[in-house]
Amino acid sequence: MKTGLWSLITKTPKMAFSRKPTCTLFFILTLSALALYTTLRHHHTRTPFAAAAAKNHRNPLYYRNIFLSTANNYTIAGYLRNLTLHPHLAGTPLSLSTAVYVQSHFQSLGLTTHMTNFSALLSYPTRSSLSARFINGTFFPVPLSEPDVPQNGVVLPYHAYSPSGSAYGEAVFLNYGRDQDYRALGVDVKGCVGLVRRGSGMSRYEVVRNAAAHGVSAVLMYTEGECKEGVERGTVMNGLGDPLTPGWAGIEGGEELDLNDLQVAEKFPGLPSLPISETAAESIIESLEGEKMPHEWMESFKSGNRRITRVGPGPTMLNFTYEGEKKMATIHNVFSVIKGSEEPDRAVLLGNHRDAWTYGAVDPNSGTAALLDIARRFSLLMRLGWSPRRTIILCSWDAEEFGMIGSTEWVEQNLVNLGSKAVAYINVDCAAQGPGFFVSATPQLDDLIVEVKDPDAENLYLHERWAAANKGVNPIQRLSRVDSDFAPFLQHAGVPSIDLYFGIDFPVYHTAFDSYDWMVNVGDPLFKRHVTAAGIWGLVALHLADDPILPFNYLSYATELQEYKNVLNELLGGTISLDPIVDAIQEFITAANVTEEEIKKLRVDQSSDESIVLRRRMLNDRLMLTERGFLDSDGLPGRQWFKHLIYGPRGDSESKMGFFPGIGDAMSERRGEKERKAMITHEMWRVARAIQRAATALRGEFT
Repeated sequence: MKTGLWSLITKTPKMAFSRKPTCTLFFILTLSALALYTTLRHHHTRTPFAAAAAKNHRNPLYYRNIFLSTANNYTIAGYLRNLTLHPHLAGTPLSLSTAVYVQSHFQSLGLTTHMTNFSALLSYPTRSSLSARFINGTFFPVPLSEPDVPQNGVVLPYHAYSPSGSAYGEAVFLNYGRDQDYRALGVDVKGCVGLVRRGSGMSRYEVVRNAAAHGVSAVLMYTEGECKEGVERGTVMNGLGDPLTPGWAGIEGGEELDLNDLQVAEKFPGLPSLPISETAAESIIESLEGEKMPHEWMESFKSGNRRITRVGPGPTMLNFTYEGEKKMATIHNVFSVIKGSEEPDRAVLLGNHRDAWTYGAVDPNSGTAALLDIARRFSLLMRLGWSPRRTIILCSWDAEEFGMIGSTEWVEQNLVNLGSKAVAYINVDCAAQGPGFFVSATPQLDDLIVEVKDPDAENLYLHERWAAANKGVNPIQRLSRVDSDFAPFLQHAGVPSIDLYFGIDFPVYHTAFDSYDWMVNVGDPLFKRHVTAAGIWGLVALHLADDPILPFNYLSYATELQEYKNVLNELLGGTISLDPIVDAIQEFITAANVTEEEIKKLRVDQSSDESIVLRRRMLNDRLMLTERGFLDSDGLPGRQWFKHLIYGPRGDSESKMGFFPGIGDAMSERRGEKERKAMITHEMWRVARAIQRAATALRGEFT
């Protein structure tokens, strides 16, 4: 453990007894001593950890060691097996049964548990078909689902929120579907049925939006990889949360916008789309003639042993049909709350979504199994006398796959409480996808990577191997993405966040092959990565919940902001002065340095004196609230729901900036140079003011 970073409270309060020499008092004390002896003796024989627990009642390090030592691969494997017995798509009866399983598990551990339901617009397929007519006159019905998959509730491959529609047109390969791909192709694709491979950072919505802008009549998407028969389901909605309640929670009987409302309609693409397998896609692409494949596509194009040189349009014709329905459904979030003993009004949240496109062994139930095991281990610590300083909330989200709906609705419903009480949110979506450890976080949480053993290397700690592999470069990524449940917490509510997982780009993603069998045969056969992910997740939570002073380091944030300013200056080529951002960052650095000195002094002074306790509380409040300073009530231009001006989604699919999203959008505007510079300058000032607000919050003083 990094004992230099965290202080442990080990002092216990002294008991004061009256010395009145009365027989009654003597009799009571004698009985009390006998009762205490009997209780301790009975407890000792009943629980092997009891004596140590009594001795270490106030020692967080003791409980962290117990937390790690009680990990069990077989227990986590059992949880995952139960979670993946059936497909559990959000809004279906099988999804509800999975929610009840999680709730029952929490209750069986004696944890305070409740379920919060929301009403949301979801989307399901009713019928789809695809056939190809080749140049020789033959017809081929293109398979749209995986072969040899039991039809026991597995949903047909589809894109949630795709409009229904039919199309008949020439097939054309559009690479990733970016604007630059249409420019490279250089031919009219109006009326064509486009084939697009997933990747290059393009969301499904962006792919379909671009296709509609170029006159394409329907889109087929496929994913390259080892699982060539797999079909990747997904959503094509633009934005997060229930589309009928943008900015407020979707509760039964509450306000809902009409499906035809402009705010709702703009979330959905204007033309239909379907996912297909790589095998099906290749059978079409290799039949194409027409234009030669642009040279810039060649290097990244994976076509196995096939040599594909022509990309259409035609002569192969595709007949496409998709019919779906959008309907209201009830979704179910499940929570377990462990009340804090000293600061119950401060909360550390651990979250994972539970719903899956199919069986969801990796995505998301490897994370769900880890969360259930953390609950088991926390309940054991509680039986040994532990209670967290701050409240811990375990969150099991629903309908994430449709657009982070469960978490977003809850964040919108609890926005004020989160703003005043949430210390941090720690997200694990897919705990075990494969080898390699990945972390994304807001910078003040960088120091929280704790020491646990690497599941893929003997006798090595994970952070040591991780640091060595990255050759001293900070490997922690940031959170401008919108692909999991951390997004509403950070980008809407300003809660410091972490997202962690093992592995990346696993081949059965969103397919019917994401099953328990795949996990035990390929993904994590011994469940070592599951155990390690749960260990890191739980230990980070224990530090955030138990450390007397929150383990936040805003000097890391200051360093990141300086780097962003330097990159931005290079991109702008010195054409626009960044002095407001430079001055704001310097103000933030000064506040961070002063705060760090204050942290050092208070960590040394572990007194329980009332004034010291108050100073700690005031310091922790500043550390907790500083992230909220980066929010702006007006949000990002054209995407007002996203309030964070440092981290947020890009508006332009070709933008490469993973920070200052408002500035990035302004830089991508295709307007006159004078107007474009004015937009960049305005967004630059907004960022500068956000950094100043954060600096003011960190100082904790009025201006």
